[in-house]
Amino acid sequence: MQPFDIIRQKRRFEMFSEKTKSKVLELNEFFGKYNMRFDERIKKTFTYYDTPNSDLLKSNIVLFKTQIGSFVELNMATEKANTAYRYAVRNNYKHYTERLKPHESILKHKQFLIDNFKNMFLSSVNFDPEFLMKKLEVAYTIETTSEEYRSSNLTGLKITYSFDKDVYYNPRTKQRSTANILTIYQHSSPNSDEAFENLLGKLEHYLKELTPTTETKIMIARRLTNKSILDKNKELSNKVKEKQAKADQPKLKNK
Repeated sequence: MQPFDIIRQKRRFEMFSEKTKSKVLELNEFFGKYNMRFDERIKKTFTYYDTPNSDLLKSNIVLFKTQIGSFVELNMATEKANTAYRYAVRNNYKHYTERLKPHESILKHKQFLIDNFKNMFLSSVNFDPEFLMKKLEVAYTIETTSEEYRSSNLTGLKITYSFDKDVYYNPRTKQRSTANILTIYQHSSPNSDEAFENLLGKLEHYLKELTPTTETKIMIARRLTNKSILDKNKELSNKVKEKQAKADQPKLKNK
């Protein structure tokens, strides 16, 4: 999907495996109403930033850089609780963007960060956006290999299927995890909403390998990489202690 595509709404599914992709495509062909074509295979990188104390997460803010080929964009937004686009358009939702050059540091866009931190924290007292900016570090990265298909039918429904192989990485915990994600984007006008809902209903009914989710990708990244190194070390230490305790137990001698 091109960076400038207009998205009316989107739905996200976790896939049981990569093989689910072929089942989704076969099911659409079985319906016989959709013109499906392969569009492109692209790599995307999403880099999320926060402070060591997770000040942005606590304030319901996401700051991230999106890179698709040579297209790079810095985003600051109110965190969305639901990935359905129509639910995100509400009075308290804020989203600011700025184009970046490839490999350019976000700190070179100091004024963008300061101005929009101010916009996000309008009700804060004694808030210093420059101090917050200086504490920013990479909190998560998501490397995505995406295969995208375009689909349309006679009712005017136009959608993009994005089959993503995601790799989530948390620099703080050093944890890495993967997931297969399908995101379906609707590009067409409101009069195709019924056709879009009908399509989603069929996918959910016939393909149990698809698990609908309202999580954004950053939420999935947090869920899959949130176990700290300390927890791991504590778990390992307990196992060593249990093993040592068993070894220290007196052995019964056969009489």
